[in-house]
Amino acid sequence: MATARLAINRVDAAVAAGFLLVTMGSVAKAWGQGMKFVPPDVVTAGDIAYPPNTTTTGMVSLVVAVDESGRAAQVQVLQDVPPLTASAQAGVGQWAFQAAHANGKSVMARLPVHVVFNPYNPGGTAVASGGPTVPAPVPSNQLNFMPPQVRMASYAFYPANTQAQGTVVLSVSVDQSGHASKMRVVHGVAGLNEAAMEALKQWGFQPAMRNGATAAGRLCVAFVFQRNLS
Repeated sequence: MATARLAINRVDAAVAAGFLLVTMGSVAKAWGQGMKFVPPDVVTAGDIAYPPNTTTTGMVSLVVAVDESGRAAQVQVLQDVPPLTASAQAGVGQWAFQAAHANGKSVMARLPVHVVFNPYNPGGTAVASGGPTVPAPVPSNQLNFMPPQVRMASYAFYPANTQAQGTVVLSVSVDQSGHASKMRVVHGVAGLNEAAMEALKQWGFQPAMRNGATAAGRLCVAFVFQRNLS
Protein backbone atom coordinates (compact mmCIF):
# COMPACT_ATOMS: atom_id res chain seq x y z
CA MET A 1 0.00 0.00 0.00
CA ALA A 2 2.85 2.41 0.87
CA THR A 3 4.49 1.68 -2.49
CA ALA A 4 1.20 2.42 -4.28
CA ARG A 5 0.81 5.74 -2.47
CA LEU A 6 4.39 6.70 -3.36
CA ALA A 7 3.73 5.92 -7.03
CA ILE A 8 0.56 8.03 -6.97
CA ASN A 9 2.43 10.94 -5.34
CA ARG A 10 5.09 10.76 -8.05
CA VAL A 11 2.44 10.80 -10.77
CA ASP A 12 0.68 13.76 -9.13
CA ALA A 13 3.98 15.66 -8.93
CA ALA A 14 4.73 14.93 -12.59
CA VAL A 15 1.24 16.07 -13.63
CA ALA A 16 1.60 19.28 -11.59
CA ALA A 17 5.01 20.03 -13.11
CA GLY A 18 3.64 19.38 -16.59
CA PHE A 19 0.70 21.69 -15.97
CA LEU A 20 3.06 24.43 -14.79
CA LEU A 21 5.15 24.17 -17.96
CA VAL A 22 2.13 24.06 -20.29
CA THR A 23 0.51 27.05 -18.58
CA MET A 24 3.65 29.16 -18.73
CA GLY A 25 4.36 28.07 -22.28
CA SER A 26 0.91 29.08 -23.52
CA VAL A 27 1.25 32.53 -21.98
CA ALA A 28 4.71 32.93 -23.50
CA LYS A 29 3.24 32.82 -27.01
CA ALA A 30 1.01 35.78 -26.22
CA TRP A 31 3.91 37.73 -24.75
CA GLY A 32 5.51 38.06 -28.15
CA GLN A 33 2.60 40.35 -29.02
CA GLY A 34 3.71 43.03 -26.53
CA MET A 35 1.69 42.25 -23.43
CA LYS A 36 1.99 44.61 -20.45
CA PHE A 37 3.24 42.59 -17.48
CA VAL A 38 2.79 43.22 -13.75
CA PRO A 39 4.84 40.76 -11.63
CA PRO A 40 3.39 38.82 -8.68
CA ASP A 41 3.57 40.24 -5.18
CA VAL A 42 3.18 39.33 -1.50
CA VAL A 43 -0.15 40.45 -0.03
CA THR A 44 0.11 39.26 3.57
CA ALA A 45 2.99 37.64 5.45
CA GLY A 46 3.84 36.50 8.94
CA ASP A 47 6.79 35.62 11.14
CA ILE A 48 9.32 33.00 10.13
CA ALA A 49 10.52 31.00 13.11
CA TYR A 50 14.24 31.06 13.86
CA PRO A 51 15.05 27.36 14.40
CA PRO A 52 15.67 26.64 18.09
CA ASN A 53 19.09 25.78 19.46
CA THR A 54 21.06 27.24 16.55
CA THR A 55 23.00 30.42 15.94
CA THR A 56 23.43 29.69 12.23
CA THR A 57 22.94 32.74 10.01
CA GLY A 58 22.61 33.16 6.27
CA MET A 59 20.18 33.73 3.42
CA VAL A 60 17.75 31.10 2.19
CA SER A 61 16.57 31.93 -1.33
CA LEU A 62 13.29 30.57 -2.66
CA VAL A 63 11.44 30.96 -5.95
CA VAL A 64 7.66 30.85 -5.52
CA ALA A 65 5.51 29.97 -8.55
CA VAL A 66 2.35 32.02 -7.97
CA ASP A 67 -0.59 30.70 -9.96
CA GLU A 68 -3.50 32.62 -11.48
CA SER A 69 -5.46 32.54 -8.20
CA GLY A 70 -2.54 33.90 -6.16
CA ARG A 71 -1.70 30.52 -4.64
CA ALA A 72 1.89 29.35 -4.12
CA ALA A 73 1.72 26.41 -6.54
CA GLN A 74 5.38 25.51 -6.21
CA VAL A 75 8.31 26.58 -4.00
CA GLN A 76 11.79 25.96 -5.39
CA VAL A 77 14.86 26.19 -3.16
CA LEU A 78 17.45 28.30 -4.94
CA GLN A 79 19.89 28.55 -2.02
CA ASP A 80 19.84 25.99 0.78
CA VAL A 81 21.21 26.88 4.24
CA PRO A 82 20.65 23.97 6.67
CA PRO A 83 19.07 24.04 9.22
CA LEU A 84 17.32 27.27 8.17
CA THR A 85 15.71 26.23 4.87
CA ALA A 86 12.83 24.19 6.28
CA SER A 87 11.79 27.05 8.55
CA ALA A 88 11.88 29.51 5.64
CA GLN A 89 9.76 27.22 3.47
CA ALA A 90 7.23 26.62 6.23
CA GLY A 91 6.86 30.34 6.91
CA VAL A 92 6.58 31.43 3.28
CA GLY A 93 4.09 28.64 2.65
CA GLN A 94 1.62 30.44 4.94
CA TRP A 95 1.80 33.74 3.07
CA ALA A 96 -0.80 35.09 0.65
CA PHE A 97 0.20 36.32 -2.80
CA GLN A 98 -1.18 38.38 -5.64
CA ALA A 99 -1.01 36.82 -9.09
CA ALA A 100 0.94 38.39 -11.94
CA HIS A 101 -1.04 40.11 -14.68
CA ALA A 102 -0.50 40.29 -18.42
CA ASN A 103 -2.76 42.87 -20.09
CA GLY A 104 -5.05 42.72 -17.07
CA LYS A 105 -5.35 38.92 -17.08
CA SER A 106 -4.03 36.82 -14.19
CA VAL A 107 -1.14 34.57 -15.20
CA MET A 108 1.27 32.23 -13.45
CA ALA A 109 4.75 33.65 -12.77
CA ARG A 110 7.66 33.26 -10.34
CA LEU A 111 8.48 35.55 -7.42
CA PRO A 112 11.95 35.41 -5.77
CA VAL A 113 11.78 35.38 -1.95
CA HIS A 114 15.05 35.85 -0.05
CA VAL A 115 14.92 35.08 3.69
CA VAL A 116 17.81 36.52 5.71
CA PHE A 117 18.38 34.92 9.12
CA ASN A 118 20.12 37.87 10.69
CA PRO A 119 22.90 37.61 13.28
CA TYR A 120 22.48 39.20 16.68
CA ASN A 121 24.64 42.33 16.41
CA PRO A 122 23.20 45.07 18.65
CA GLY A 123 24.22 48.68 18.23
CA GLY A 124 25.86 48.30 14.83
CA THR A 125 28.43 45.75 15.96
CA ALA A 126 30.38 44.45 12.96
CA VAL A 127 29.35 41.06 11.65
CA ALA A 128 32.44 38.87 11.72
CA SER A 129 31.19 36.54 8.99
CA GLY A 130 30.47 39.34 6.52
CA GLY A 131 27.28 39.43 4.47
CA PRO A 132 25.04 36.60 3.33
CA THR A 133 26.05 34.55 0.31
CA VAL A 134 24.53 35.75 -2.96
CA PRO A 135 22.35 33.03 -4.51
CA ALA A 136 22.55 31.58 -8.00
CA PRO A 137 20.54 33.37 -10.71
CA VAL A 138 16.76 33.11 -10.49
CA PRO A 139 15.44 30.95 -13.35
CA SER A 140 13.46 32.49 -16.19
CA ASN A 141 9.68 32.54 -15.91
CA GLN A 142 9.51 30.80 -19.28
CA LEU A 143 7.39 33.83 -20.20
CA ASN A 144 10.26 35.72 -21.81
CA PHE A 145 10.70 37.34 -18.39
CA MET A 146 13.46 36.80 -15.84
CA PRO A 147 12.89 38.29 -12.34
CA PRO A 148 15.44 40.63 -10.72
CA GLN A 149 18.62 39.07 -9.32
CA VAL A 150 20.48 39.82 -6.08
CA ARG A 151 24.07 40.83 -6.85
CA MET A 152 25.15 41.96 -3.37
CA ALA A 153 23.55 41.45 0.05
CA SER A 154 24.24 42.55 3.62
CA TYR A 155 22.88 41.82 7.06
CA ALA A 156 20.84 44.34 9.04
CA PHE A 157 22.25 45.90 12.19
CA TYR A 158 20.19 45.03 15.25
CA PRO A 159 19.13 48.35 16.87
CA ALA A 160 20.68 49.13 20.25
CA ASN A 161 18.52 49.18 23.36
CA THR A 162 15.66 47.13 21.94
CA GLN A 163 14.14 43.85 23.00
CA ALA A 164 12.35 43.40 19.66
CA GLN A 165 12.58 40.24 17.61
CA GLY A 166 10.64 38.76 14.71
CA THR A 167 10.39 39.00 10.93
CA VAL A 168 10.28 42.08 8.73
CA VAL A 169 8.95 41.26 5.23
CA LEU A 170 9.56 43.77 2.44
CA SER A 171 8.13 43.81 -1.08
CA VAL A 172 10.83 45.39 -3.25
CA SER A 173 10.32 46.96 -6.68
CA VAL A 174 13.51 46.96 -8.77
CA ASP A 175 13.62 49.43 -11.67
CA GLN A 176 15.24 49.02 -15.09
CA SER A 177 18.53 50.39 -13.74
CA GLY A 178 18.70 47.76 -11.00
CA HIS A 179 17.82 50.12 -8.16
CA ALA A 180 15.35 49.34 -5.38
CA SER A 181 12.89 52.05 -6.39
CA LYS A 182 10.26 51.20 -3.79
CA MET A 183 10.04 49.19 -0.57
CA ARG A 184 6.74 48.23 1.04
CA VAL A 185 6.52 46.74 4.53
CA VAL A 186 4.22 43.73 4.21
CA HIS A 187 4.84 42.48 7.74
CA GLY A 188 6.62 44.69 10.25
CA VAL A 189 8.08 44.64 13.74
CA ALA A 190 8.20 47.88 15.73
CA GLY A 191 11.83 48.91 16.20
CA LEU A 192 13.14 46.68 13.41
CA ASN A 193 11.49 47.95 10.20
CA GLU A 194 13.97 50.78 9.69
CA ALA A 195 16.94 48.49 10.31
CA ALA A 196 15.69 46.11 7.62
CA MET A 197 15.08 48.89 5.09
CA GLU A 198 18.45 50.53 5.76
CA ALA A 199 20.19 47.21 5.15
CA LEU A 200 18.29 46.68 1.92
CA LYS A 201 19.40 50.08 0.63
CA GLN A 202 22.95 48.68 0.58
CA TRP A 203 22.02 45.71 -1.59
CA GLY A 204 22.84 45.50 -5.28
CA PHE A 205 20.43 44.16 -7.88
CA GLN A 206 20.39 43.16 -11.52
CA PRO A 207 17.18 44.30 -13.19
CA ALA A 208 14.59 41.95 -14.56
CA MET A 209 14.86 40.98 -18.22
CA ARG A 210 12.06 40.71 -20.74
CA ASN A 211 12.65 39.64 -24.33
CA GLY A 212 16.37 40.36 -23.86
CA ALA A 213 15.88 43.92 -22.56
CA THR A 214 15.96 45.28 -18.99
CA ALA A 215 12.58 45.69 -17.33
CA ALA A 216 11.07 46.63 -13.98
CA GLY A 217 10.48 43.70 -11.65
CA ARG A 218 9.77 42.68 -8.10
CA LEU A 219 11.15 40.43 -5.39
CA CYS A 220 10.60 39.89 -1.68
CA VAL A 221 13.15 40.07 1.14
CA ALA A 222 12.48 38.96 4.72
CA PHE A 223 14.81 39.68 7.64
CA VAL A 224 14.44 37.28 10.57
CA PHE A 225 15.82 38.93 13.71
CA GLN A 226 16.83 36.72 16.62
CA ARG A 227 17.94 37.51 20.14
CA ASN A 228 21.33 36.39 21.43
CA LEU A 229 21.09 32.62 21.74
CA SER A 230 24.54 32.01 23.17
